[in-house]
Amino acid sequence: MFKFTGTSKEKFFYHNTLLCLVKSLEGKNITLDLRNDSTICGLVTAVDGYMNISLSNAVFVDPQENEYAFETLFVQARNIRYVHIPETMPIIPTINKELSKTRMKAPEKKPIEKSRKAKKALQRHMETVALLE
Repeated sequence: MFKFTGTSKEKFFYHNTLLCLVKSLEGKNITLDLRNDSTICGLVTAVDGYMNISLSNAVFVDPQENEYAFETLFVQARNIRYVHIPETMPIIPTINKELSKTRMKAPEKKPIEKSRKAKKALQRHMETVALLE
C-alpha cells in the first residue's frame, strides 16, 4: 500500500484539494499552462505535496512561440495556471483510486482492561443488585 509522505500540511493538501488528481498523473504526458502564458509539455516524473511538478523530456514554449527542449524540468506550483488532464482519464474514478491507495485501515480495538478498583466496584454493584431481587 502506498503511503503519502510529507509534512502534515502536505498531507492536508493531498487529501483536501485536487492535488491527489495531479499526483495520479505521474508517469503520464501532460500539458501545463503557466501564468506567464508559456506552455510546457512533458512526462510527469514527480509531484510533491505543494503541487510542484517535475517533468522529463519536456518542451517549453514561451509566449513568442519559441520552443526549448529539456531533459528534466521543475515547475513551481505558484507558476502553474492550468494542468491539462488527458481526455481519456476519468476524473472521479481516478481521484477515488488515488485516495484509496493511501487510506489506512483503522487499528483493531483491544478490549479495555479494567483496573482492580473498577472490577471491585462492579462486583459490589452486582452483589447489591442481587440483594435487591
